Amino acid sequence: MPDPGDDDLMDLDFTVPGAIPDIVEPQPAPSRSSVPPRLEEVARLFAEGNTAPACQLLESVLHEEDFGDATELAWGMLFDLYHELGRRQPFESLALGFAGKFEKSPPTWIPPADDAPAVDSDGLATVTLSGVLGANAVQPLGKLRDMAAKVPGVRLDLGKVADADDVGCGALLETLRIFKQLKKSCVLVGGEQVAATLAAKTVMGERSHEATWLLLLELYQNLGRQDDFEEAAVGYAVTFEVSPPSWEVPKATPVSAAPVAEPAPEKKPAPDCCGFTGEMCGAGRDAFAPLLARANGSEQLLTLDASGLQRMDGASAEEFEKALGDLKAAGKDLRIRGARALVVALWRAIGIDRIATIEPPKL
Repeated sequence: MPDPGDDDLMDLDFTVPGAIPDIVEPQPAPSRSSVPPRLEEVARLFAEGNTAPACQLLESVLHEEDFGDATELAWGMLFDLYHELGRRQPFESLALGFAGKFEKSPPTWIPPADDAPAVDSDGLATVTLSGVLGANAVQPLGKLRDMAAKVPGVRLDLGKVADADDVGCGALLETLRIFKQLKKSCVLVGGEQVAATLAAKTVMGERSHEATWLLLLELYQNLGRQDDFEEAAVGYAVTFEVSPPSWEVPKATPVSAAPVAEPAPEKKPAPDCCGFTGEMCGAGRDAFAPLLARANGSEQLLTLDASGLQRMDGASAEEFEKALGDLKAAGKDLRIRGARALVVALWRAIGIDRIATIEPPKL
């Protein structure tokens, strides 16, 4: 005879919907990438300045993996990497394989041009830095140091530099010192703004940001601000318990004292040009202001010419994607042409090809 005390258990109905809650497993966010994972890895390595590792990785997988409709893109990426590294013999060997595989003419080797910029009438070559100087600035500043022996002097435009961490400060400091050792003129434009940014990070007694302190002293020296230099030197000495750099009396007739011609006005992007050239690292939204300004224009189709863009890092690419998204939301049709294979792969990895039509790079 059943025990009356078990009535509550006997009344439970486990067949009622919802009696046992369903456990919903969290779903991973859908990938934005339209390139195979290996190609994305290669593109991101190159984007962050790791050209040799990117080349080594792609060499190891190019003939081992099936890249589907991205196969020709993969070959183009390796051509780009060989050219970037100056490896002509592997480039020529790859070209023979390309002709046999795709049954069309392969890319031809173009000898790297002298990377020294044109020298202005005052004997200085103008170089512009922008964004946030960090690890991404090490490679470009290294190229600038290599250039020091090729030009009489340089006008270094820092007006677009938003900030700098210790790594970036160290790289820029080394660059300024190299020019000084070679007795080459280095005229700073926008150095006052950068000095103010760095000064806010240097606090007497806080034993950190030594590279920032040293770059600040170098900027004060370059700008001729002796009082500020002396005050910062005392702060540096107290903080790090070492002797600070000494103020150097400027030469009687420094090259930088010669009349400097007004900088040439920046060329505005052509109607069908995004205006990107060289390397874009640490770019913020302001770097895409000229592009975003076209949101209110009358043209329906915006064609962006990226043929002058050598490299774009991941952070800049993400900002570029947001800017293109805003243009798309404004009703614009977007087309990008002329980008090299390594840049195209990065853009496809973050989903830019869902917003804009990216014309395949010409091989």
